[in-house]
Amino acid sequence: MTEPMTRPFVLLTQNDCPNCDRLKMMLAKPLKGQFDDRIVMLHRQNDADEFAALTAAHHIQTTPALLHLPSGRVLLNTGGLGEVQRFLAS
Repeated sequence: MTEPMTRPFVLLTQNDCPNCDRLKMMLAKPLKGQFDDRIVMLHRQNDADEFAALTAAHHIQTTPALLHLPSGRVLLNTGGLGEVQRFLAS
């Protein structure tokens, strides 16, 4: 990842992750990209060092995960539209 982490949220994702794909689709379709300017996407295979550092620092062991960098809050249950929207709006 070459861009600095200036956005408050990080989406941790990886290859062959149906739930990751579902969350990305949720962000793009029902939420219409309204949070795109607030989220940095970190991919396990493409951004290995940053991914490993954040997952270790925040004790994250599953993907997808949404991380709010300023507070350290983590959302692991990303299956519900309402939960994701509330987390990203906070």
